[in-house]
Amino acid sequence: MSAVRIPAASVAAVLAGMALAGSIDAQTLFTTENFRADQEQWADPAYYHNNTVREMRNMDRAAVYGLEGTGKVGAADLVSPYPYTSAWEHYQAWLAAADGGTRHTSETIPDWRGRFSGGADRLEGGLNPASSVVPMLTPQYQEYFVQDMWALAQGRSWGPNAFCLPGGFMTAVTDAEEFIATPDRVWILGAGNNRNYIRWIYTDDSGHSAADYQYPKWHGESIGFWDGDALIVHTNQIRAWKGGLTEFTDRLETVERYRRVGDTIEGEITLYDAEVYVTPVYSKLSYDLEADPRPELRPLYNTCTDTNGPASKVYLDERGFLNERIPGDPLYWDATDPRPWATFMDSSEERYRRYRESADYEGD
Repeated sequence: MSAVRIPAASVAAVLAGMALAGSIDAQTLFTTENFRADQEQWADPAYYHNNTVREMRNMDRAAVYGLEGTGKVGAADLVSPYPYTSAWEHYQAWLAAADGGTRHTSETIPDWRGRFSGGADRLEGGLNPASSVVPMLTPQYQEYFVQDMWALAQGRSWGPNAFCLPGGFMTAVTDAEEFIATPDRVWILGAGNNRNYIRWIYTDDSGHSAADYQYPKWHGESIGFWDGDALIVHTNQIRAWKGGLTEFTDRLETVERYRRVGDTIEGEITLYDAEVYVTPVYSKLSYDLEADPRPELRPLYNTCTDTNGPASKVYLDERGFLNERIPGDPLYWDATDPRPWATFMDSSEERYRRYRESADYEGD
């Protein structure tokens, strides 16, 4: 299934028109009791108090809860500037333009040594209000996105770290710290709070795994080639998760481009997932060289259990045997749940409903 492309000018016109639709007296994400009933307002900046996605993710901080945001409609164009309808078409076009790619040796390989920090300018929507993300998504993923924003509007943020779960592909892209380049592969490494990231990018013409051996992976499977001093990457087999504009499926494929310019690694990423995006999505990437050489700032190997302890699903029972909680146990959680954030939100709503109907509820 090919993605449906929407001209950038059309999307910009739609977003500009929606910016004028808000009303001070209208229902907002901070006052609604049923966000699904407000579908006509999902693409209205006023519905989110004009907050960007990043500002919404900070709503668990009392100092900013419910405040008017700084989002500006059209601040960043989320639509891919390229004519391609699939990541593979995109990658092959760039490979052909590079005449099959540059064959580097250990003497000619670009020097990307150093520790970097940075991220993306619009992978979460950029400086646009959160409403600008909605027109980029298919109906099902519009609902998923607004559900996420609704939870944030209540100060209910969901983070994989809290459950000893990986951050997924998008975090591996934005939290990159080191780029280790050799003639036949490139490693991209990163370390965060309780987690580490590693991506292998094979530039030896070995291609992707055979179809019978392909399956969704947390960071996908990446191959690439050099176009002079620029690295081009195609990634598929990405495990469905959450990140970027919204949730994504395991059909997500991406094309990235990286090049070092002085003390900055400049990059870009184009996202292709026809089940999620109505048109391919684009973001710039930028990583600046860290000048502080202190050893204590070096990346560390972290495990979630260093701070959170082992998963509550596995425990030592009263006999001292290793045991595991099963479905039906109040403390059970399913590690294979593809949308745990939605499960937790839905189950919390049900528990709260039962509480309100109980004799213990006093109207608080």
